[in-house]
Formats: sequence, C-alpha cells, structure tokens
Amino acid sequence: EGAYYLLLCDGMGTGTPAAQEAKQAVQILKELLCAGYPAEHALRSLNSLYALSGSAGAASISLVQLGLDTGKGALYQWGGSPGYLLSGTQVIKIGTAAPPPGLSVTEGRETVERLSLRRGETLVLLSDGAGGEESLRRLWMDEEATAGELAAKILQSSRTADADDATVAVVRLGHAPLST
Repeated sequence: EGAYYLLLCDGMGTGTPAAQEAKQAVQILKELLCAGYPAEHALRSLNSLYALSGSAGAASISLVQLGLDTGKGALYQWGGSPGYLLSGTQVIKIGTAAPPPGLSVTEGRETVERLSLRRGETLVLLSDGAGGEESLRRLWMDEEATAGELAAKILQSSRTADADDATVAVVRLGHAPLST
C-alpha cells in the first residue's frame, strides 16, 4: 500500500554466527511485515521471541518504513547505530543507540524517529563496523553520487584488517517521470 521498508540487522559478534543471527532476524521481520503487522508490532514480536528463547541481544535492528508517495515515515531502532540524513552539505544524526531486543518481554526499548525524506535527501543506515558520522562527513562531498555509489564509498572507507562486519543501507527518493 505504498509503504517501502528498509531493514538493517546486525548480528552481535563477527563471522558466520553473527551473520546467521542477522539473517534470521531479517527473515522473521520480513514475514511479519508482509503478513500485515505494523512495524512496531513486528519489532515487539521479535523482541518477545528473543526474550523467551534466551537470545537477548542476538541482533540489532534498524527499520525504516517510508511512504513512497509522500516521503514520510519512521525509523525504528532497537540496538542499532543511529541513522543519518544527508541534506545538502549537512549530516544530521537521527535516533540514538538503544539496548538490543530480547532483554525483556514486557518493556519495549525501541526508539522511533519520525522523518520526512525530501527529494535530494539521503537516508543512511550503518552497522557498527561501517564507520559513523565522521566517515560520512568525509565522504559526503559528491551530492551527485547515486545511493549505490555512496554505499560503496562508505564500505570501502571502513575496510580494515580486523574490522567488524560492515553493512550500509542507503535510500534516496527521486521523482518518477510521468508517463501518458
């Protein structure tokens, strides 16, 4: 119904076990969202599953729900790094890091930040191994770079020999050409 979801899950730790935790969290959230669960209910369901199965802190979550027709949406975060809005020459931090899901069944700890993405603005989500605000400030010089090019630059700049896994999710709304 015009909703677009962007999901970044980062498994705690490194290597294959962390990747598997993230992949499982993505699959569960994808199924819940596709079944029609509102984003906050899907996140709380995953939280309860983690808490009841003893998997507290298995993965951090950053979920964006965006209306493609309006650019309005929300950034839901549970244990994830902050998101960043790139607007003109500004890098604006959105949200704060919070404890990961699964610590309590009864207490919701996700943060929700409302946003309105305008044409030309870019929303960036990063895992903890992909740098942060400083690397974005260094890289956000070429406003003409596509979302994919920006993601590739961020990943390339975050590569070190002993680095954590690195994931970058970038979304930018553009205008669609009108067809007759």
